[in-house]
Amino acid sequence: AAEYVEHLWSVHWDLPDGESFDSAVITFPAVHLTHEWGTDAPRHGYPLPSTLIHGVVTEVFSTTLRGCGWVVGAKFRPGGFAARFGRDASVYTARIVPADDELFSGPALLEDDREAAATRLDDLIAHGPGAPDPTFQQLTRLIERICDDNELHRVEQVMDLAPWSTRTTQRVFRRYVGVPVKWVLCRYRLQQAALAIETRPDVDLAGLAARLGWYDQAHFTND
Repeated sequence: AAEYVEHLWSVHWDLPDGESFDSAVITFPAVHLTHEWGTDAPRHGYPLPSTLIHGVVTEVFSTTLRGCGWVVGAKFRPGGFAARFGRDASVYTARIVPADDELFSGPALLEDDREAAATRLDDLIAHGPGAPDPTFQQLTRLIERICDDNELHRVEQVMDLAPWSTRTTQRVFRRYVGVPVKWVLCRYRLQQAALAIETRPDVDLAGLAARLGWYDQAHFTND
């Protein structure tokens, strides 16, 4: 499944009765497919066990963990979910919905076991379209450049690198990634800023903001 999936992941928690843990994550421009089970039903508003599609989270992903639970997930490459399943990623943006039977042309039937669920997810995603998606391949190269090049600060710079017109590029990002170019650009710079602050808490925030392309520290702080 590596053509479409960046990595598989899992998490498990076991909290005493009455205790909870608030988790908050700055997300990437990625769709996740998860299989979830445990004692804390409902989770994300759905009964357990559930297999769920998590669209791109446009703000901060926040959840409160209680009881005992497990999640096995596939983090798709930006555009990977749309390329694999032929669906418009923007339909799922800022939403969590159950995976329908048509997603895999039949019931997924994942087991409530971390190793078995991961193996099954990998297998289901791998058995996709035989022909490569040239738009997804071109998009992947462009997003890798956005991620790696700290000198890319403006949408116009991305458009100069894109293999399509400005209008087509925006349409490709919305359909494949689920969010506009500007959001993707800002989110990767925010990820870099968060890593810098976590690595060195005394980093000069004004200098960091300027280095990563913000006009001033106030805009940086707001983002």
